Formats: sequence, structure tokens, C-alpha cells
Amino acid sequence: MTRVKISGAILLLLIGVSIFSSLWVNRRCDAMLSQIDVICGLEENGDISGAAEKAREINDEWEHFREWASVLLKYDKLVEIDRLCSRIVHLAENEEDEMTAELAELRDMLEMLKSGETPLWNSVF
Repeated sequence: MTRVKISGAILLLLIGVSIFSSLWVNRRCDAMLSQIDVICGLEENGDISGAAEKAREINDEWEHFREWASVLLKYDKLVEIDRLCSRIVHLAENEEDEMTAELAELRDMLEMLKSGETPLWNSVF
């Protein structure tokens, strides 16, 4: 009976960790998606210095998120977003025209990361 209790406790622990990690990833991705909207708004209004500052903030937030997310997520999901975050900082500081396209690509990658970590019946079974 002790083995059954230990197995049940381990199973509940694994379920709890998976629920917590999916909620955490979704919340952090939502925060970064809202920052992307702010960067797009600043760029459209011509506030390049404000957009560059927000781009540095989203890059710092991504660096902090990636430290913990690398434990929970596959590395290949994080590499492309890492590249895009650092590229957006460079583009914002140099007032490049490609920034809008890179922000759209970063938005898509974050939404894919978010949807990939949301547990659905068809992805569990």
C-alpha cells in the first residue's frame, strides 16, 4: 500500500508541476506580447528612443524568462526567440525599417510557444 501512496504522490506532483509551468509560461508570454504592442505603438508614433528602451526591456525580460524556461522547455523553442529579441534591440537602436517585420515574427513565435504549452486533450492523449 505504501508504494501505491508514493506513486500517487509522485503522479500528483508531476501534474502540479505541469499545470504550474504551463500557467507560468502563458503568463510570461502574455506579458511579452503586450510589450510588443507597446513597442509597435511607439514605433508608429515615431518615438524611436522609447521603442529602443522598451526593446531593451523586453530583451532583459526574455533573458530572465529563458533562464528558468530552459529547465522546462525544449531548447530549440527558445533559440529562435532569443535571436529575435536581440535583433529587435539592434534594429530599434539603429532605426531600421525591418523592425516591424521582426516584431511580427517575435509575436508569432511567442504565440506558438504559448499555445504549445497549453495542455489540451488531444496533446495529452
